[in-house]
Amino acid sequence: MNKDWLCEDQAAGIRFSLEVEERLFRHCTAHQEIEIVQTSALGRVLALDSRFMLSERDEPFYHEMLVHPALLAHEQPERVLIVGGGDGGALRETLRHPAVREAALVEIDAAVIAASREHLATVHAGAFDDPRVQIAISPGEAFLPEISRAFDVIVVDSTDPVGPGHALFEREFLVACREALRSGGVIALQAGTPFYRPDVLTNLVANLRGTFAQVAPYVGFVPLYPSGMWAYVLAGDRGLEVEETVLRERFRARKLDTRYYTPRLHRAAFALPRFVEELLAPVKEGQ
Repeated sequence: MNKDWLCEDQAAGIRFSLEVEERLFRHCTAHQEIEIVQTSALGRVLALDSRFMLSERDEPFYHEMLVHPALLAHEQPERVLIVGGGDGGALRETLRHPAVREAALVEIDAAVIAASREHLATVHAGAFDDPRVQIAISPGEAFLPEISRAFDVIVVDSTDPVGPGHALFEREFLVACREALRSGGVIALQAGTPFYRPDVLTNLVANLRGTFAQVAPYVGFVPLYPSGMWAYVLAGDRGLEVEETVLRERFRARKLDTRYYTPRLHRAAFALPRFVEELLAPVKEGQ
């Protein structure tokens, strides 16, 4: 009997394949192709345009490192905006912070939310139905210019900078994010694999340095993603470095329960590998 595989071409000459036990959902929308499958190794997997977005087994590795560094860097994050994130994982982690009174989710494709509601309950864990949540179906770059000084934290849970996700890496969108943040606000963005696609990180950091006073790249590990090493960036109008004792106290006070993130890891994540330091050393504002 032939096995069924879901494959992603992760880089030139590199293909990552997962054995599929059951194909649960497939639909082509005006924006992208959505697939959800049951795999033998990583549980349920979401793919958009044949690119792996998450697996049940390791999605906390990504969502925790995207969300918690930003929210714990803020003393009292009450209003949070998530751009993208239609699977609900970033929303789930955001709502674990008790100070959050309002969480807005802006997703370009309603079908991603609908499919995730039905097939990825372990990921969203009911977050879409939390009374603090407001959902808007819109491109993030169209939604944000209408907002001024509204949010304490913005989390950009985007796809790669191709197709619908391209605009979320551009300077115009980042300026709109800056204008939508309250004083002392923080933005967190995913920045791809610095090993296979260093240009994604360097271009994003250049655009952020031309937009925000403080920019802090960091890295984490996500087995599903190309190379396993994944980059993220925090940015804001003030210092983003938080002492480990403060992180530990906020983590404890907010009663967070995590699989990957810890306050100690938070601090360590900003100690970049030498090759990433060398990538970013020549990057100038707006380059």
